Amino acid sequence: MNRFLHSVVPGVICLTACAGPAHHGVAFAGADELAGWEFTDASAFRWVRDDATGKGCLELHAASSYRPPHRSPLAMAILREAEFGDFRLTVKARQTGREYAHRDLVFVFAYRDPAHFAYAHLASRADDNAHQVMLVDDAPRRPVTVERTAGVAWGDEWHEIEIVRAGESVEVWFDGESVMRATVPAWSGRIGLGSFDDTGRFRDLSIR
Repeated sequence: MNRFLHSVVPGVICLTACAGPAHHGVAFAGADELAGWEFTDASAFRWVRDDATGKGCLELHAASSYRPPHRSPLAMAILREAEFGDFRLTVKARQTGREYAHRDLVFVFAYRDPAHFAYAHLASRADDNAHQVMLVDDAPRRPVTVERTAGVAWGDEWHEIEIVRAGESVEVWFDGESVMRATVPAWSGRIGLGSFDDTGRFRDLSIR
């Protein structure tokens, strides 16, 4: 079944099916309605209304106490049930931490379990461990990027992130600019949002 996520009203995300009977709703509207998400540390996430836009959003607001089995992001919110192979993801994201080289947000895909997944790490400055597409394959994360920019300018604004996965090919856009390409194993898996060890906000998630 080909599944997708779409925003039906500001701050509310529903999961349905493109074919066949409707799937179930994944509520994204309040602290009591986040059952559709699995958190590495639920105390680090909350539902807030963004001052700049007035829209509801998922906020990663505190340091995560999660300790992964291998070196990988500490704070992640993963959709519980929907699994995707090829997909196009768009989401609005706002980094709320201090400025430094590794200031980041991460966009998780092909999540099978805490030791097997991939993620796009968008950071202010690129190096061996930052601003990369990373693979966690029962070992500490390693870069699988084949092309990338020098980093992204987070500032204090909302930005549109787009990720397209087709087989082993992944391309990531930041405000309409292609910022990295990578080759990853053709795993199906769940999708998530978060940060390696920073804070941020997310809204208007769409996956198809």
